[in-house]
Amino acid sequence: MSVFFMVAYLLSFGIGMGPLPWTINSEIYPLTHRSRAVSLSTATNWIGNLVVSSTFLTIASPSILTTYGAFWLYTALAILGWCWLYCVMPETKGLSLEEIELLFRKDEDTSVEDLVAERETFIT
Repeated sequence: MSVFFMVAYLLSFGIGMGPLPWTINSEIYPLTHRSRAVSLSTATNWIGNLVVSSTFLTIASPSILTTYGAFWLYTALAILGWCWLYCVMPETKGLSLEEIELLFRKDEDTSVEDLVAERETFIT
């Protein structure tokens, strides 16, 4: 039974939430900062994986939360994260990279037209 649930988890994660951070990271950052921002996001992702894998055995010990408690803790954190993203992350389906950049741009940021002009002068 546990093998079935493990396989079900891996399938659902691989289809749903697994590729999502990589897809979103490739879209939300402006072109001028994309490589640096994606590398920082990747580092944050792997540091989060390290924290979970290095704390699991301690948290799952009978004196702290037990195995069930550890899984419930990580489940609660994942649900909180999903709810936060659902409320904060705008829909980007069907938008160009420039339109997506405008979604995340603040009023005090440089305009897209200024960035395009700056890029053109840099290229020539």
